[in-house]
Amino acid sequence: MNNPIRKPLRKTLAIATAGVLSLGLIACDQKPSAEQVGKDIDRAVDKTGEQLAQAADKAGDKMERARTAVSEKAANAGAAVADAAITAKVKSALVAEPGLKSTGIDVVTEKGVVSLYGTTVSDASRDRATQLAAAVEGVKAVENNLAVVQGS
Repeated sequence: MNNPIRKPLRKTLAIATAGVLSLGLIACDQKPSAEQVGKDIDRAVDKTGEQLAQAADKAGDKMERARTAVSEKAANAGAAVADAAITAKVKSALVAEPGLKSTGIDVVTEKGVVSLYGTTVSDASRDRATQLAAAVEGVKAVENNLAVVQGS
């Protein structure tokens, strides 16, 4: 697995090395003091340290964004699974209810809100479907969009 800090680290070290070598080549014709050479090396080391810190900060930011994205996707997936489970329970409750013709009822759940679509034969059946859906664990609300159609 690639370490996200390695690439910027290699690049920074290569730049620092090139800088030190360049200073050495420039200095061939001159005789800088040991103090000047030490200062130049200290500056190159400081710059390298700053670049490494910046690279580490960028890598940390990217990792935090990735962690947040994964957490959000996991939460969304969990909500979708919970909604699917609620839909299945509501459909089971409707099918198990004697006298309720549930074949004409579609159930959709989103964020715990159950929506009922389709037709029933009476206002009583329409109301009973709402009661059954509302009684299922995890249901936050029921939107009853059922139409009453005689002979449906």
